[in-house]
Amino acid sequence: MSWQDTRLAHNFSDYVLINNDEIRKQIWLPDLYFANARQASFQEVTVPNFNMFVAPDGTVAYSCRCTLTVACSLNLRYYPMDQQICSIRVLSYAYIAKQVNVTWFDKNPVRFNEEIGLPEFQIEHVSNAYCNGSYQYALTADSFKSDDFSCLTGNLYLSRSIGYNLVQSYIPTGLIVMISWVSFWIDRRGRSKIIRFNFKGVTAVPARVTLSFTTLVSLTTLGNGLRFGLPQVSYAKAIDLWYGACMFFVFCALLEFATINSYMRKSEKFDSMAKKMQSVVLTGRTRDYLVRGIKESMRIAGGAAGNVVDALNDDWCTYSTENGRLKTEKSPRSFGKPDTVQDILSERIKFIDNEYDFEAKEEDGMAMSIYDNVSCRKDDADSSSEETKFSTKPKPRRNGTNGTRKYIDKSLNQSSQNESLMAATYFQISASHSRHALKIDKACRYLFPFAFFVWNVFYWWYYLVYTKTPVDKTK
Repeated sequence: MSWQDTRLAHNFSDYVLINNDEIRKQIWLPDLYFANARQASFQEVTVPNFNMFVAPDGTVAYSCRCTLTVACSLNLRYYPMDQQICSIRVLSYAYIAKQVNVTWFDKNPVRFNEEIGLPEFQIEHVSNAYCNGSYQYALTADSFKSDDFSCLTGNLYLSRSIGYNLVQSYIPTGLIVMISWVSFWIDRRGRSKIIRFNFKGVTAVPARVTLSFTTLVSLTTLGNGLRFGLPQVSYAKAIDLWYGACMFFVFCALLEFATINSYMRKSEKFDSMAKKMQSVVLTGRTRDYLVRGIKESMRIAGGAAGNVVDALNDDWCTYSTENGRLKTEKSPRSFGKPDTVQDILSERIKFIDNEYDFEAKEEDGMAMSIYDNVSCRKDDADSSSEETKFSTKPKPRRNGTNGTRKYIDKSLNQSSQNESLMAATYFQISASHSRHALKIDKACRYLFPFAFFVWNVFYWWYYLVYTKTPVDKTK
C-alpha cells in the first residue's frame, strides 16, 4: 500500500529504504484491519518481514507479510461440484472516509502467484471491489456517531476439485450399486437340486438377502464417514442426492428380491401340493392297474378271478368327503393284512386250489349307498363309527359282483381324474408364479442398469454443465 506523508520528504535523489522495526514504529501507519479475519499474524522469522520505501516528496510504499484465517460463507448445495466466492475486506478501524480514504491502484491492484494452488480448490480468478458503507461509531449509552467508512474487498473465485470425492465417494458407491444387481442373476428358486452329485443345493435366499443388506450397510458407512467432515446444513447437498439415489437403487433391489421370494414361495407351495396329489393319483392308479391285471390274467379261471378281485376290493373303502370328492382308504378289516399283490395272491390262492364255494360267500357281498357314495363290506359298515352312515339297501347277488366292481372302478377312475386335473392345475399355477418371478428378474437385469445410467447422465449434466456459472475475468 502507499500513502503520502509530507513530514517524511527528503533531499535524496532516490527512495530511502527503512527496514528497522524500531524506526517503523515511529512512523505513522494507517490503522487498517481485515474485517472478516478470524485470526491474523505477521511473519517475523527471522526478522519482521516488511519493507518501507520513502520517496523524496514523502510518498511511502509499504509492504509486509501476514497470515490470515478468513471467514467465508459457503453455499454447499452443489457440493462437491460447487463454486465459492471468498472475500477479504480491508478498512480503517477508527478513521472515517473523509480522514482515510482507501482506494485500489489503477493498474494490477491485486497480484497473485498462479503457481500457488490449494489441495481442494482451484483459484479461477481474483478481482477487486469496494465495500464502502455507513457504520456507527463512538457509541455511548446516550449517543453515537454514524458516518461513511472507506472499504476495500478482494474476491477469490474458487472451484472445488472433484477428484478426491470422485475416488473416495462416487466410484465406490456406484460399484456398490452395481454389485447389488448380481442378485438378479442368482437362482430365484429357494432350493435347487443337483442330480449329478445326488444332493440338494443350498438355498439362494440367504445369498440374495446378505448381498442386499451388505450393500445397504456399506453405503450407510460411506455416507456417514463423508458427512462427518462437513458442516451440518439444513439443505440437501449434491452428494446427499447421489447417496440417496444409490440407497434407493439398492433398496429397490431388496424389494425386488422380496417380490421374487413371494412369487417363488407360492410356486413352491403349489408345486408341493401338486406333487402330493400326483402321488395320491399314482398310488390309486397302481392299485387299479393291479386289479385289472389280476382280473385279466385270471379271466380263464372263471369265478376265481372275481374272488381274487374281491380280495383286493375288500381291503379298500371308497367314500365321499365333505367337499364332495371321492377318497379311497383301507377299510378297518384290512389292517394287518399284506399289501403287495404277491402277498394277497398267496393269501387268497388257497381258496382257488380247494375249489372254494363262491356262491357261499354271497352273503358277504358289497353293500352300496348312492347317497353317501360309499362302497364297503357290510360287516365293516356294522362296525363303523356313527360319523359315517352306510346304506342298508339290499346288496346285489354274486351274479351282480361284476357290476359292483365296475361301479367301484368308475368311482376310482373319476376320483383319479379329478385328482389328476387338480394336480395339473396346481402345476400350472406353480409354473405361472415361477415364470412371473423369472420375468421380473429378467426385466430388472436391464431396467436397473438403464435407470442408473439415465440418473448418471442427468446428475452429471445438471451439476457440471447446467449449474456452472462462468467467471467474468474482465473485472
